[in-house]
Amino acid sequence: MFEDVVKGLLRECEGKPFLMSLYVDCDRAQRSAKEILIDLKNLQKKASEEVKYFYGDANCKQYNETIASIFNELSDELSHGGFSEAKGVSCFADLHGDYRRFIGLPISVENKIKFLDHPFLAPLVEALSPHKLALAAVVEARRATFFRVYASSVDKLMTLEEDVPPKVKSAGWYGLEETRIKRHVEDHVEKHLKNVGATMRALYDEDNYSIILVGGNTNYALVVADLLKEIITGIPVEVLENLGITDQPRAVVDAVANHALQTFVAESSNLIEGLITEHEKGGLAVAGLRGVIHASNLHAIHKLIVDSHKEIAGKRCSSCGALGLDEDLCPLCHGRMEDIEDVIDLLIYKTLCDDGDVRVIGGESPLREYEGVGATLRFSI
Repeated sequence: MFEDVVKGLLRECEGKPFLMSLYVDCDRAQRSAKEILIDLKNLQKKASEEVKYFYGDANCKQYNETIASIFNELSDELSHGGFSEAKGVSCFADLHGDYRRFIGLPISVENKIKFLDHPFLAPLVEALSPHKLALAAVVEARRATFFRVYASSVDKLMTLEEDVPPKVKSAGWYGLEETRIKRHVEDHVEKHLKNVGATMRALYDEDNYSIILVGGNTNYALVVADLLKEIITGIPVEVLENLGITDQPRAVVDAVANHALQTFVAESSNLIEGLITEHEKGGLAVAGLRGVIHASNLHAIHKLIVDSHKEIAGKRCSSCGALGLDEDLCPLCHGRMEDIEDVIDLLIYKTLCDDGDVRVIGGESPLREYEGVGATLRFSI
């Protein structure tokens, strides 16, 4: 799903050489609506100043009208409850046309605006890297509710209701007759849980889910998870113990996101350990900025790993687009190298354009000994 979002964005932005990338912190739990709207006004002012600085006065009126329209649309959305589960929002817009794309983010982001010939992707990748498209269920004895969850977005798919008689001792029912009622109840629960599993199987077939999570009553969730593991292979099926009985989207998003982050940390640790081992033995991996830039210029990167994004100045060839750090001439075509303010962002962009994978961990890792960046390779270089 992460690849679908980011690579879909790249396809939409292809051939658009004048893009505005905007990131806004809209965590309503930490900041008031008034503070968010003030930040939007300040970002709009900064956008107008930068457009004039980079592109002169000739088209400023046209660009500023487009910028105002984008900020007005975003302000209206946030003022009327839009992106309700998001803690941040990113926007990518073509100032030469009418293209604009808003993406809700599951974490707070630094307020930032950039004008580039490509979308500024680093904060987006960092926010979305841990998350997978999840099918989640909250299971009770009489009911189950199903959700589609990705990052900060959640859709309630359906609710399954079962008429399960309660375990009560009614006047006139004694001994074996009471036992018969209890067995009848348990049979109904078993049938209900099988129906939950069958429903999740049908929902799974309708979308490209990467993980299935079952919460609610833990005992019932365990039964449903075991049923699903027998009929669905190829993706994880797990019990989400911190997702209790609820139908609140915010609670579902928080539980799924916490699970995603815990899994992501463990996966990233193993991935980095393997990358460094492979690099140190001279295998299909590189670590350190110069080595990764060299691999990028040769289109050799399979998976780029950055521990946390920070802007590092570098160079880019004006002829072929190859990247560098401090070279005056291009290492590939010997063309003139131009200054760029963020070589890490361009490494991310180029890797994705080459159909490689990118992971931004969002914190310090053992890669910090290698300037915070490494990559696994498609072939030896």
